[in-house]
Amino acid sequence: MDVASLASFSTQLSQAQLQQQVQISTLKTAQDMAANGVLQLLDSVTASTPATATSANPNLGSQIDIRV
Repeated sequence: MDVASLASFSTQLSQAQLQQQVQISTLKTAQDMAANGVLQLLDSVTASTPATATSANPNLGSQIDIRV
């Protein structure tokens, strides 16, 4: 191999490694954004859901009749 082809190969390898690092960084950023979105969604669901369900009849739904 001559020096020019080694230099070309080295440059291509460097560019490929840089491209891979950029892709990984972009993926990590997307994952962080998705995680933050999920946390916000879960916070909004738990904030809007009452802690205990209230009913006019507290015995309603406390037993299930099953006949086989």
